Amino acid sequence: MNRDAASAPTRPTVAQVVETLGMGGAENLAVNIANGLAARGFASHLVVVTEPGVLSDRIDPSVHVHYLGFERSSIRRPVSFVRSLIDGRRRLGGLLRGQGVDVAQTHLPGANFLGLLLTFGTPVRILPTVHNNREFDYGEKSNPLLMRLRKRAYRAMISRCAGMIAVSQAVKTSLEAELHTSPAEAERIHVVTNGVRVPAALSTDEVREIRARYGIDDDAVFLLGAGRLSEQKNFADLIRVAALTRGGGRDLRFVIAGEGPLRDDLQAAIDAGGLRDRVTLAGNVVDLERVMGAADIFLTTSLWEGLPLVLLEAMACGLAPLGFAIDGVNEILTDGVQGRVVPVGDIEAMAAALDDLLQRPGQVAAYGAAARGLVLEAYDFETLLDRLTAVYEAGATRG
Repeated sequence: MNRDAASAPTRPTVAQVVETLGMGGAENLAVNIANGLAARGFASHLVVVTEPGVLSDRIDPSVHVHYLGFERSSIRRPVSFVRSLIDGRRRLGGLLRGQGVDVAQTHLPGANFLGLLLTFGTPVRILPTVHNNREFDYGEKSNPLLMRLRKRAYRAMISRCAGMIAVSQAVKTSLEAELHTSPAEAERIHVVTNGVRVPAALSTDEVREIRARYGIDDDAVFLLGAGRLSEQKNFADLIRVAALTRGGGRDLRFVIAGEGPLRDDLQAAIDAGGLRDRVTLAGNVVDLERVMGAADIFLTTSLWEGLPLVLLEAMACGLAPLGFAIDGVNEILTDGVQGRVVPVGDIEAMAAALDDLLQRPGQVAAYGAAARGLVLEAYDFETLLDRLTAVYEAGATRG
């Protein structure tokens, strides 16, 4: 046997763990990471705590996929909740041990909690991932007790897990502030910035076919928003922007891709504003990357984000972005360089910025080119895999 080959380190067997395969940024990233690791020759696993979902078809055949069929009870029913966690730990731990997994990267709170439980008596190294800079906000269901419990759990993750991954510097900074981490604890939070692949441009016929899908003529302006129809994504403000934007006489068509609990409310707002001919709720779009390639401008009205993957995907497609100046957006965009950024919640400013862009198609193209260039330079998916691999290898050897 070749001495160098015999002494070369063995790649760890790695699993991505998510609760669902619904259409979301974190879920999409987990699938992409699993696919990317498999392409690099890793024994790559994807564990879905519940059942198959809309993203299941995107998993590469070389990835080992597992569905646990587990459903966690509500924390508001403590006895049932504890029993369900014990069951979830048993199922997940048994699977990971049986598959010889060395390192498991968990995504989003539900999977992160199960990962924390596995640090008690399980040899698998756990790397919980935080995708949001408001990780301890339960939205309308928020209350001080739940927030304290989640913070206590995340402090335990930092001390017990092989490390913690934050998808942006802003996310790490928010964790340090919320959890009052010591310098030693902060060092255990690794920033692995989100990354995406830059797709090839669509042909003219492909662009025309996608625009026709939504009834958008060649000379109309295709404005796209995408994400879960939730409080965080704040598409109500995008609808208000659509109502305020004049367009300089041009036909404007706003398409919002995604599903979520606020669909009925958003549709009611569209109807009340007489905007059915201007704004379309498209539902989950399985070929969102292709739709992005046919659009003209990408709009993001989120109230908070970690590092929005969907924004990076739109930029990779050469779309000029326009968004609210939240931390996650400010970390990516410089106003007037790759696109426009306006004060959070200022729909008049966003409508004015959009009207200005609509009068300057050359500037729209320049922003799109700069946005694509920034993704190539700073948010390349292969770079993300390089950084994750280094974290995995450190985690796999941690005592």
